Amino acid sequence: MTDNVREHFEQILARYQALDSKLESLGGIGQLLGFFEGVKRDLKAVSSEELERISAEIKTVVESLLKVDYELRKVQNLKLLFEQTDPSSGRGEGGKGQ
Repeated sequence: MTDNVREHFEQILARYQALDSKLESLGGIGQLLGFFEGVKRDLKAVSSEELERISAEIKTVVESLLKVDYELRKVQNLKLLFEQTDPSSGRGEGGKGQ
Protein backbone atom coordinates (compact mmCIF):
# COMPACT_ATOMS: atom_id res chain seq x y z
CA MET A 1 0.00 0.00 0.00
CA THR A 2 2.90 2.37 0.74
CA ASP A 3 4.30 1.81 -2.73
CA ASN A 4 0.91 2.61 -4.23
CA VAL A 5 0.69 5.89 -2.28
CA ARG A 6 4.26 6.79 -3.20
CA GLU A 7 3.61 6.03 -6.89
CA HIS A 8 0.42 8.08 -6.84
CA PHE A 9 2.24 10.97 -5.13
CA GLU A 10 5.04 10.86 -7.72
CA GLN A 11 2.49 10.99 -10.55
CA ILE A 12 0.82 14.01 -8.98
CA LEU A 13 4.17 15.72 -8.43
CA ALA A 14 5.18 15.03 -12.05
CA ARG A 15 1.91 16.54 -13.32
CA TYR A 16 2.37 19.57 -11.08
CA GLN A 17 5.92 20.07 -12.37
CA ALA A 18 4.70 19.72 -15.96
CA LEU A 19 2.04 22.34 -15.31
CA ASP A 20 4.58 24.62 -13.65
CA SER A 21 6.90 24.30 -16.65
CA LYS A 22 4.03 25.19 -19.01
CA LEU A 23 3.65 28.40 -17.03
CA GLU A 24 7.39 29.06 -16.99
CA SER A 25 7.07 32.09 -19.28
CA LEU A 26 4.98 33.67 -16.52
CA GLY A 27 7.42 32.67 -13.84
CA GLY A 28 5.67 29.45 -12.86
CA ILE A 29 2.60 28.75 -10.77
CA GLY A 30 3.82 30.86 -7.84
CA GLN A 31 4.28 33.95 -10.00
CA LEU A 32 0.92 33.39 -11.69
CA LEU A 33 -0.85 33.16 -8.36
CA GLY A 34 0.99 36.26 -7.14
CA PHE A 35 -0.03 38.12 -10.28
CA PHE A 36 -3.64 37.03 -9.78
CA GLU A 37 -3.62 38.26 -6.19
CA GLY A 38 -2.10 41.58 -7.28
CA VAL A 39 -4.77 42.10 -9.93
CA LYS A 40 -7.47 41.15 -7.44
CA ARG A 41 -6.08 43.64 -4.91
CA ASP A 42 -5.73 46.42 -7.47
CA LEU A 43 -9.26 45.93 -8.81
CA LYS A 44 -10.64 46.56 -5.33
CA ALA A 45 -9.53 50.19 -5.78
CA VAL A 46 -12.03 50.57 -8.64
CA SER A 47 -15.67 50.55 -7.62
CA SER A 48 -18.45 49.07 -9.71
CA GLU A 49 -20.24 52.41 -9.46
CA GLU A 50 -17.24 54.17 -11.00
CA LEU A 51 -17.15 51.72 -13.89
CA GLU A 52 -20.91 52.03 -14.40
CA ARG A 53 -20.70 55.85 -14.33
CA ILE A 54 -17.93 55.92 -16.94
CA SER A 55 -19.82 53.41 -19.08
CA ALA A 56 -22.97 55.56 -18.87
CA GLU A 57 -20.97 58.65 -19.89
CA ILE A 58 -19.57 56.78 -22.89
CA LYS A 59 -23.06 55.63 -23.83
CA THR A 60 -24.32 59.23 -23.65
CA VAL A 61 -21.50 60.44 -25.91
CA VAL A 62 -22.12 57.62 -28.40
CA GLU A 63 -25.86 58.40 -28.47
CA SER A 64 -25.08 62.09 -29.04
CA LEU A 65 -22.71 61.24 -31.87
CA LEU A 66 -25.30 58.96 -33.43
CA LYS A 67 -27.85 61.78 -33.25
CA VAL A 68 -25.40 64.18 -34.93
CA ASP A 69 -24.65 61.57 -37.59
CA TYR A 70 -28.38 61.07 -38.21
CA GLU A 71 -28.95 64.81 -38.54
CA LEU A 72 -26.00 65.19 -40.92
CA ARG A 73 -27.41 62.40 -43.08
CA LYS A 74 -30.76 64.20 -43.17
CA VAL A 75 -29.00 67.41 -44.26
CA GLN A 76 -27.12 65.46 -46.93
CA ASN A 77 -30.38 63.95 -48.18
CA LEU A 78 -32.01 67.40 -48.30
CA LYS A 79 -29.02 68.75 -50.19
CA LEU A 80 -29.29 65.94 -52.72
CA LEU A 81 -33.02 66.51 -53.04
CA PHE A 82 -32.58 70.23 -53.71
CA GLU A 83 -29.76 69.58 -56.18
CA GLN A 84 -32.05 67.24 -58.12
CA THR A 85 -34.88 69.80 -58.30
CA ASP A 86 -32.78 72.97 -58.74
CA PRO A 87 -33.60 74.48 -62.16
CA SER A 88 -30.22 76.19 -62.34
CA SER A 89 -28.42 72.88 -62.10
CA GLY A 90 -29.82 71.75 -65.44
CA ARG A 91 -31.58 68.93 -63.70
CA GLY A 92 -35.08 69.05 -62.46
CA GLU A 93 -38.68 68.77 -63.37
CA GLY A 94 -39.46 68.96 -67.07
CA GLY A 95 -35.90 69.96 -68.01
CA LYS A 96 -36.31 73.49 -66.66
CA GLY A 97 -33.21 75.60 -67.03
CA GLN A 98 -31.98 73.86 -70.13
